[in-house]
Amino acid sequence: MRINDTSTTVVEYCNAMDRGEIKINRDYQRNSKVWPVAARSFLVETILLDYPIPKFFLYQSTNIKTRQTIKEIVDGQQRSSTIYDFFHGNFRVSRTSEVIEARGKLYEELDEELQQKFLEYTLSIDLFISASTAQIREAFRRMNSYNVPLNAEEHRHAVYQGEFKWVVYQIARDYSTSLRDIGVFTDSQLIRMQDVKLFCEVIHSMIFGIKTTKKADLDKLYKAYDEEGSIPDKNAKLEVIDYAVNYCLELEDIHKSSLMKPHVFYSLLLAVAHCRFDLPELEEIFNLDGKQRRDQFDMLSRLTQLSEAVSGDEETSVYPEMVRACSGGTNVKDKREARVRLFCEAIMV
Repeated sequence: MRINDTSTTVVEYCNAMDRGEIKINRDYQRNSKVWPVAARSFLVETILLDYPIPKFFLYQSTNIKTRQTIKEIVDGQQRSSTIYDFFHGNFRVSRTSEVIEARGKLYEELDEELQQKFLEYTLSIDLFISASTAQIREAFRRMNSYNVPLNAEEHRHAVYQGEFKWVVYQIARDYSTSLRDIGVFTDSQLIRMQDVKLFCEVIHSMIFGIKTTKKADLDKLYKAYDEEGSIPDKNAKLEVIDYAVNYCLELEDIHKSSLMKPHVFYSLLLAVAHCRFDLPELEEIFNLDGKQRRDQFDMLSRLTQLSEAVSGDEETSVYPEMVRACSGGTNVKDKREARVRLFCEAIMV
């Protein structure tokens, strides 16, 4: 078996598919489900922005009688179909794409500069030559043996391609730099998608109320809202999250403090959102009837005291309940609720 490291452009790749020189072999396909438009559009957007996409793996075989060489796609079938379909004008770029000039457009509707960018984009390929199916399978097993195992967030984003994934991804992308700058996440945590987990947990709480969530609970959330238009009151939820995050970004006095720990920041976001929008799922935790917002100085003073309590001593703290709510099992229901209530009390009176 030989493996040749090669490359080709999008236009060369699609033309080869048109000529039948590159084919999809369904026997190699791990998931036959066609990507939704959001996922397909994201791949095209990635190409137009000139970001790298994963390498393609093709198996080359030559028919001695016909003297024809055929390449079968071993890994990269969904990406190949997406690129090929956009090349032939079979779907449009999302209307919310980061590439403003491409929003809502077919390939032929792009300006010439973007068309050229798409056609000349380089696809990296590993070409298996003189290999048996068993050898290809063994090669992938060996490659996967050296990969860093996916965490739960990375696994969900590899499995699901529906609306919920892309909504959470977009929220995280919008705020990742800001959350790093105020001390919520490090770069390494962002790379491992911990910001995605945070916003997934926030949305879960907005839909179902505050719970002790496990991997299976968040998996169900992705699965339940995997179809286009399936997230209930999506725009309203996005408005709530946008308000809560931006409100916290303005509270410079507590940036890089103990309140920026991800599990604490989760509770702060929900408290800020509830105090502004009176979220039905949080009414039992903190009833807003008759409450007024504290003045800024008083609120910041109380938040600072809560920050000191996060890693403080229960016996000497002004907020012993906060000490308990931030020690051991910090993501269980009762401790999450306690933190949200304490934050609401710091904001409202």
